[in-house]
Amino acid sequence: MNDQHNRDKLWELIKDVRFTMISHHTETQEIHAQPMTMLNSEKLHERQNLYFILRDSNDLVTAVTSGRNQIGLAFSKPSDGIYVSMSAHAQISTDRALIDQLWNPWAENWFNGKDDPSVRVLVAEAISAEYWNVTDNKVTQLFKVLKGNLTGKTGEPNSEHQKMDL
Repeated sequence: MNDQHNRDKLWELIKDVRFTMISHHTETQEIHAQPMTMLNSEKLHERQNLYFILRDSNDLVTAVTSGRNQIGLAFSKPSDGIYVSMSAHAQISTDRALIDQLWNPWAENWFNGKDDPSVRVLVAEAISAEYWNVTDNKVTQLFKVLKGNLTGKTGEPNSEHQKMDL
């Protein structure tokens, strides 16, 4: 597969996975992860940066503004056999045009409107990724598990697996 095909495949895998676990280093160098909602959509025509709305008091804002801007993003959709791990450089934005573009009714639950002064956007610039996409259907996966239980020989599911620099 060429680089563009891999990027397209990666985007197809994550574009409908709304919830992401984002990891970062704390002041004491512990790794902390928290769930966030990815706001990318086809209208952004963006396949390099990922976007998240958060409050200025969020731990991610503190980490990034303190220079700890290397983050990890984990996506999974087990029902479709999709698993993605991504490394990114993070930036915090207060760009009103970007906030307007990303704003949605769900954000209203967390803020006092899009003009709330605490609104920030986490911009994650993807630098590398790895994905696993199980291609066996559920019946085949179950058959392989049962066969492995009976024979003692594991039957790995068929899957696509790719590492890439972005």
